[in-house]
Amino acid sequence: MTDIIVENITFPVAYNDATINLAGSVFQPASPDRSLPSVVFNSGFTGGVSMYGQLFGRALAERGYRVMTYDVAGFFTNRDVRNTAKKDGITVTNVSLVDQTAEVLAAVRWARENFGSMPVVASWAMGSVVSLAAVVELAKQGKEQIAFWVPMNYTSIAALQDLRADKSGADAAIKRLADDAAILPFDTGTEATKLGYYPLDTDTQEYVDRQLGGYTEIGGVDRWPGCSHVTAKSYKEYVGFDPEKSLNGASGFPPALIVHGAQNTLHMPEESSRLQKLYPGRAGDEPLIIEGMMHGQQNQTDNPIFHQLIKDIDQAIRSA
Repeated sequence: MTDIIVENITFPVAYNDATINLAGSVFQPASPDRSLPSVVFNSGFTGGVSMYGQLFGRALAERGYRVMTYDVAGFFTNRDVRNTAKKDGITVTNVSLVDQTAEVLAAVRWARENFGSMPVVASWAMGSVVSLAAVVELAKQGKEQIAFWVPMNYTSIAALQDLRADKSGADAAIKRLADDAAILPFDTGTEATKLGYYPLDTDTQEYVDRQLGGYTEIGGVDRWPGCSHVTAKSYKEYVGFDPEKSLNGASGFPPALIVHGAQNTLHMPEESSRLQKLYPGRAGDEPLIIEGMMHGQQNQTDNPIFHQLIKDIDQAIRSA
């Protein structure tokens, strides 16, 4: 077993209206393999180190990588930095994918400056949509591109609404709410229409309720999902957040390994298949669809599917 060193860091993020420091973490072995690129890991919805970041960080560090990860603004260790407000006595979190894109770009800059070269970006679920937006931005500006991109369980955010029993009814109802109205962070989208931010299928709902709290509690921060309510504005903005529209005819994109769980019923495998066809960079002939992999249920240190996922990512980076 490799000894893993964990270092707490801060890094500046240039948002549209301010530059603010976020807390982050670096996972690395005592003797990292400096021939390997570093890795920035960003996760979906609440992002980062307090959940899957620590899991992927340790697993990749055991293979020689230096891994930087963080909680997105408004959640967990970065809860009070930005995107939270009090309304009627409760804390309401604004989930801004525009802000999260700025955070990925800032994490990439930090890794470039501190590790000497552009990093790999590995992303989970909604975090893959945000990192795609960051990759698109680098390509548009003709800036130095990341070394490699690993989106896992990607989906266009609007596609999640198909889980709702009444997609159009829920959409219309939430859009009638004031931007600062508080709604639940999750609902079970396969039941009768509810007014939640992120519709979960029933299997995934049970999983997050039962299991993901363990990651955040081990990290010494609030239990999953790190907030009790989100703004209606969060939903209104994310259903229109679509970096895919910039892919047709584009260039300057990094090589990629597009990964999806074959049994994922929340983010459907067809989503990554569509991304594969649209992606302007080198990404093989088809996505890596992993049998037996659902939406995070196999992300456990002792699970052979997770071990194989880390092995696949490692091999893809080394052979890029």
